Order: sequence, then structure tokens, then C-alpha cells
Amino acid sequence: MSHERTPRTTTEEYQPSSSGAVAPGQPVLLCAFPTQIALQIPAPGVVVGRSWLAEAGVRDTKVSGEHLRFSRVDGRHYFEDIGSRNGTWIDGERVGPRERRGLADGAVLRVGRTLLVHRASFLGDPAPAPPIGLLVGPWGLGEVRTRLAELSRRAERNVLIEGATGTGKEHLAAAVIHALGRARKPRASINVAAVSAGIFEAQLFGWVKGAYSGSAEGGPGVFGTNDGGSVFLDEIGELPLDLQPKLLRALENREIQRVGAGSTTKIDVLVVAATNRPLEEAVERGAFRRDLHARFTARLTLPGLADRPEDVYAILTALAKRRGLALDSEQSEVEAVERLMLDTWSANVRDLDRVAAAVVAAGQLTLAAIERELQPLSRESLLTREAAERMVRECGGVEREVERRYGIKRGKLRRALGKVGGDGQAT
Repeated sequence: MSHERTPRTTTEEYQPSSSGAVAPGQPVLLCAFPTQIALQIPAPGVVVGRSWLAEAGVRDTKVSGEHLRFSRVDGRHYFEDIGSRNGTWIDGERVGPRERRGLADGAVLRVGRTLLVHRASFLGDPAPAPPIGLLVGPWGLGEVRTRLAELSRRAERNVLIEGATGTGKEHLAAAVIHALGRARKPRASINVAAVSAGIFEAQLFGWVKGAYSGSAEGGPGVFGTNDGGSVFLDEIGELPLDLQPKLLRALENREIQRVGAGSTTKIDVLVVAATNRPLEEAVERGAFRRDLHARFTARLTLPGLADRPEDVYAILTALAKRRGLALDSEQSEVEAVERLMLDTWSANVRDLDRVAAAVVAAGQLTLAAIERELQPLSRESLLTREAAERMVRECGGVEREVERRYGIKRGKLRRALGKVGGDGQAT
């Protein structure tokens, strides 16, 4: 294994405040397991060991008295194992004694039974935050919390939620509805992709008597039924182009026209839409109207699970509890937690919930209990382009590092990225 060149200490060294408080925008170590606490990175030369962690609020007898030390050169943090008994791991790889390694943003550091996530610039609250409704995120939902607080101060009526599959967009929609004071008002959820285009307009906006053959009675539609409340439109990016002007009118003028009616009806409905693909891309392709996209003046983005490993154990704990198992950190294997924190999670919390079911069945969190569930998530044959791109980002754009870290052969990775043509040649 090649060692990084030991950087020379310079006058640019980072000096944490003497109070030990985590200042906004400063680099931190977020303790994700066995407890949750934000730790300020110590000054260069300070020996980090069992006592240092205990004073910070993390008790771990598997950490050596003198375990590692940190340094910072040219704006980047480094760490060095100074001869610990049980070793130090970075992103699942053991670090050799006296080997100096750099800390990338989001890197997972294991010392003893403690798992830490390095954040180069942390803007959130140093105390772990409570759930947002059913969304658990002690550290990684800071931007979402900020945007929700802004929404509650404004009279927003068109809100767009973006996030990959399984990130919890419907749960966030419920939080948006609550923040805007409509939690006790009527509401409805519509999966746009699941509704036939032929009946979509009538289902949303209603119809009058005689509008269709055999329609003896009229109907108010989803918007009319939930006047004064809210409507959640999931997979809004799948809305056919010919129906988009009708939704635009509802968002722009707060009025709808029932199928077969000669006039419009005023409504007061909060519309929360969600998409698992960036709508900007659909706008550029001509698949989504630019003016309709612009009507969603308030937008929130849910990060993927792989982008917030510091939240994984907390989410798993909540999922297991909903299934009747209270996870005990003392009985949970640190290797299992680390494995979960390093997974790519192509279906995000949806996949983690499947792992939670396996943990509940086993009665505790062990590496053996989760491996059977994790293998299909990481198997090359199921490698999606989205997962491949995420892996490359996590590895600093180095494809060979993806092969080393995740066991994905480079040829398979390049095919998933679309860099190899049908003849097997690089494109």
C-alpha cells in the first residue's frame, strides 16, 4: 500500500476555539455511533484517545489511551494512527501505524467502537436534531429544516420536493403541509404516473353532469373536494404535456375548470408536488413546461442516504423500533454499522427498511444479520447509472478507487456510466 507523503505543518494550521464549541461553517467530526454528538476537530498535535473522547461525551473502552492525532495543511485535514492497539479505519480500510491519511468530506472514520463522519464545513446545529415528522435525520437534514422554517413564515401555496427514490418525499410533504398550517384540513395524495391520461383531468378538476356518456351526476374532483386543504402530486415529472397547462392555471390563478363546464371555479388548495428526477432536466428536454416549473416558487431537496452516512444508524434505529425492536448500541456490532454507513443505497431508506426487517428477525444488529440483505443492493448486475455516478463522486472521480472500495469491476462501472458502447469499446 502506498502511503501519502507526510505534509509539512504550516502556519495555516486550523486553530479550534478554546471553548470547544462547534462554530458554524467549521470542520467537525460527527459521531454517528454509539452516541450522537458533534466533535470539534482538535488542534494539531493534540493526542486523541480514550480520555479525550470521554471528555467530549463519547465513552469507548476499545479506544487506546493514545490513538491518533490530526493536522491541517493547505485547508485539508489529515490524521495519523500513532500506534493504537485496535487500529483505525477510514472508509472501511485499515490505516497502517504512523500512516498519514487525508480526510475527505463525508469520510467515515472508525476508532475502537466509535464511528465518526468528517464534515469539512458544518452549518447545522451541533446537537442532534429531532425527527421531522417521520423523517429521521439528526445531522443530514439541516438544509431541509432551514427551508421548512422559511416556508412557515411565508404564505407559500406551490411547493416542489425533489429527491431520489426512497428518500421520503411523501413524509416531507406531510411536514410541509403541517408547517403551512393545513395539517387539520382535507388532503389527498395522487400518484401522477399511475393515473390514466384520459381521466386525469376529470379526476383532478372534476366534471359536470353529461360531460361523459353515462355521467348522470357531476363530480368535484380532487381539487374541489380538498378546497381549503392540500393536494400532494407525486411524480409530477410524469404529467403529460397536454395536461400541464391545466395544472398551470390552477397554480397560477387558483381556479379550475371542470370537464364540460363553461366557466371556472376559484379554489384555495396548497399544492405539494414531488419528483425523483430534477425537473430542470425535463424542462431542457422539452418534457416539462418552463412556466409550470417556475410556478413552484418554494423548493426543497431531500439528500440521498449515501450522502448522509452520519444519519444511517439513527434511521435504522427508528425503523427497527417501528417494527418492535429497540436496538442496543452496546450489543450492535460496529462493523455492521460501518458497513451500512458505506453502502450506496440505490433505493435509499426503502432499502434500509428491508435491512431493518432482517435485523429485527435476528434480534440484534450484527454483520451476519445484514450481509444477506446488503449483497443484492451492491451486486454488479443491479448497478444503476445513478448508483455508479454516486460511487464515482464519493471516490473523488477516480474509477479505480470505486473498484477497490466497492468491488465493482471497472468495465461494469463504465457500462453503467454509459462510457462503453454496445461493442464493448470505450465511448
